[in-house]
Amino acid sequence: MKLNKVVIVLGKRLVGNQLTTEGRTRVEALVDALGRVCFSSTAIVFCGGVTQGNVLSEADAMHAYFLQLSSARGVAFPPQQIIVENRSLNTVENMQNAAFELHKSGLCKMGQSIKVLLLSSQYHLERIIEIQTLMDEQGLLRVLKMHCAQKNIELDIPLVMHEHISVPYPHTGKLAEAFLLCDELTTYRVYLEGVRRGVFKRELSKVKSKPLAIALSAIERLETLRLEDGIQRQISEMKKAVEVTAFDDSVLLAEEALSVFHPILTALNQQLDPEATTEC
Repeated sequence: MKLNKVVIVLGKRLVGNQLTTEGRTRVEALVDALGRVCFSSTAIVFCGGVTQGNVLSEADAMHAYFLQLSSARGVAFPPQQIIVENRSLNTVENMQNAAFELHKSGLCKMGQSIKVLLLSSQYHLERIIEIQTLMDEQGLLRVLKMHCAQKNIELDIPLVMHEHISVPYPHTGKLAEAFLLCDELTTYRVYLEGVRRGVFKRELSKVKSKPLAIALSAIERLETLRLEDGIQRQISEMKKAVEVTAFDDSVLLAEEALSVFHPILTALNQQLDPEATTEC
C-alpha cells in the first residue's frame, strides 16, 4: 500500500458527549469530499481528546458519526486507513499527536512525500493559515512538518484555503459574529506568546504589524456589537493589553499583556460560542 495523501479532521468540543452542529458539519463535509479522493492512496486522521464535562473524545465521536454516515451513503472507506487520535486537547496537540500516530500506524513509509489536507471550519482554517503565513516560527503546521520530518516523512501542506476542506460556520446572529471576531484575536495572542518565548529573530515591529492591525480591527467591530456589560468590560481589558504593546516591543510588557489577554480570550471563546450556550 502506498499512501500519498492524509486528511486530518480537526475536532470540535463536544456538548454532553454529543457532536455539536459544527462538529457534525465537519464529518458531513468529509464524507462529501471522499468522492473526490482516491481511497487506495488516502488516510484519514480524526483528532480530538476528552474535554472537560465529557467522557467521550471528539475523535471517537466524529469517527462514530463518520461510520454511520458512510454506511447510510454506501461509502466504503478502508477501515485500516483510519487513525483515531483521541488524546489531544487543543490544536497544537492535534498536530503533534497526528504526526506521532501517522508514523506509528505504518501507513506512511519513511522517505516518502505526503500531501496533507486539513478539514475544519472555515474560520479555524483561516486562522491556522494566517498564523503560519505571518509567523512561521509559531505556526502549527511547522510543528506537524517538523515532527514528521524527524521520522523521515516529508509533508506537503499548502498554505492556501482552497487546497484544504473548509466547512462553512453553521451559526448566525450577534453571538456567532462575536465568537468569530474573538477568534480573530488568536493571531495577536500567538504573537505575544512568540515574543515571550523569544522565537522571533526578525524585527518585532515588522512581525507585529499585521497581527496588531487584525486585533485592533476585530476589537473595534466587537465594540460595535453592544454586547452585555460584563463581556464589554473584558473586551476593554484586552484592548488595553493590545494598545500597551502597540508601540513597545519589550518582552516584559508582552508577558504582562499576555497574562491579561490570554485568560480573557479563552473565557470569551467559551462564553460566546453559540454551541456552548444553546441546545445543539
